[in-house]
Amino acid sequence: MSKPFSAGLSFALFLDSSKTLPLAIVNSTDQVITWNAVAAADPGAPNWLSLDRYRGSLQAHEVQTIYVTAQSGQATGDFQGTLTFRPSAGTAQELLAELHVSIDVFSDNGPKAATGIQNRIDFATQRVANRLQSNPSSIQFSNPAVNGSARWTMTSLVSWLDVTPNTGTLLGGGSQTVNLTVNPNAQARAGTYSTDLILTLTFSDPAKAAHEPTSVLIPITVAVP
Repeated sequence: MSKPFSAGLSFALFLDSSKTLPLAIVNSTDQVITWNAVAAADPGAPNWLSLDRYRGSLQAHEVQTIYVTAQSGQATGDFQGTLTFRPSAGTAQELLAELHVSIDVFSDNGPKAATGIQNRIDFATQRVANRLQSNPSSIQFSNPAVNGSARWTMTSLVSWLDVTPNTGTLLGGGSQTVNLTVNPNAQARAGTYSTDLILTLTFSDPAKAAHEPTSVLIPITVAVP
């Protein structure tokens, strides 16, 4: 498993609040591996760091998304933590996390990622005359009003998942529904398949256009009989 990566595990919160960030883990080997993780704060500090799951498995060259949450308490200051990932093949990897807690609510005028997305979508399929059938699903997301107009794209990295529509423009505060279906002609063997949809916003406002596009990963799992 390659070292985890994210946009940066740095949290800035006010008292008694929380924030969740996506974190991608990657299996760069040609074999299936299992993994487990530990989230720990510095000795003597409250354990402000947590994960949505602490173990799992990765197919060869698979990418998965997990979610990391920081929870502040009544103490202000700077706190450190560590995420440790131990794969069944290879060496353990550590990722440092930082938390700054203030009595003030932080003002952030930068562009925001899309909101209102399901954490993950799971499909169950059946075979009918050698074609895959599944119930369709959909994802609804919104473009925060502070962003102004933004171009969005929903990227699928696999051939077995169809996304309609996969691009468009949203005004600030606008919402969009994207339909997801399993490609009935996918020549998939029996098993469980996982991927991430990548939702990206690119900003029209010249004051924000210089910012990197904001992206969100949406885990998708398909079970094929």
